[in-house]
Amino acid sequence: MVELFDFWVLLPLCAVYVGIHYILWLGLTRLSSPKHTNGHQGISVIVAARNEEKNISSLLQSLVEQKYPSEQFEILVVNDRSTDSTASIAELFAHRHGNVRTINITSNSSDMPHKKNALRTAIAQSKFNIFAFTDADCLVPKNWLNEISENFTNDVGVVAGYSPYMPAAPNSFLRYEEFKNSLIAASAIGLQNAFMCTGRNFAYRREVFEEVGGFEKIKHSISGDDDLFLQLVQRKTLWKIRYMTSLESYIRTVPPASFKQFVSQRTRHVSASIFYPKKIQLMYSLIHLFHLAVFAGFFFTPLFSLIALMVKFNADAAFISHGKKLLGEEFSVPEFAADETLLVLYSFCIAPLGVLMKFDWKGSANT
Repeated sequence: MVELFDFWVLLPLCAVYVGIHYILWLGLTRLSSPKHTNGHQGISVIVAARNEEKNISSLLQSLVEQKYPSEQFEILVVNDRSTDSTASIAELFAHRHGNVRTINITSNSSDMPHKKNALRTAIAQSKFNIFAFTDADCLVPKNWLNEISENFTNDVGVVAGYSPYMPAAPNSFLRYEEFKNSLIAASAIGLQNAFMCTGRNFAYRREVFEEVGGFEKIKHSISGDDDLFLQLVQRKTLWKIRYMTSLESYIRTVPPASFKQFVSQRTRHVSASIFYPKKIQLMYSLIHLFHLAVFAGFFFTPLFSLIALMVKFNADAAFISHGKKLLGEEFSVPEFAADETLLVLYSFCIAPLGVLMKFDWKGSANT
């Protein structure tokens, strides 16, 4: 019985895990970044904000300080039913800067989830043909719009980017989890099978939005204005998708203020995964099954499970090592071992909540 467990469960899953990470590593090596060189392209920056009085001023200051011709970009702040001073702060920036506009939404009677409704409202009122999205709790580097413009060559329809936590973020695991997810997203784009990105650093053309029918086909999910939209583009269009790896393209964001906020944020993100392509769901299922087999194996054949665990860490290390060079991040060996172990526990304990648990996000429930 023990030998059967080793042969038919643990060892094959170990081989699958290594194979998946080899493919992911291969995807990172295939990322490319040809540059658009025909001048600055017009860009509409869109920010959907709800009750963000603590953050919106810092974000808008970083946006108006962009090293980009002011006549070639606009900033649209969608005040989505805020009950604090978000609107007045945004209006102050609009008064001071001619390329800042505010859009106020007081109610949403449509069947479109609130954030998607806010974004499509801004898109309808935008004047440029490239849309760049970020969140109110972010800080944008001064050359962000230059990086976006350069990545939009004529054949590119979508540009995604990295959004790590602020440098002062004290928790290594939060940084590592965000970093690894971003590597997987970048790898999938390198493999031309894009399925994941972050709406904090995301851009696409007006033609792309219109070609896939806007958010209509993904309005069933409260989340997914980024990754589910990206999947639509991958399936329905011939546009190329690019991932930015330049340090000047990274958008820093505020980490969750508490464990409860972290769980709420991640369950919201995971909730969209039930709509992911079947092959992506299969990949994650096999990874989780391998982790489960390794832990279960310690009750039957601890030595074989220990060997499988070492194989896992080596596969992860090869992938992460290449990713650190690509994105310029740094994790020590002890941090890597601890964070990877915690990531396994996280996948068992928190990730399923996105499918099973009801959640509320800024007044929008997933029911």
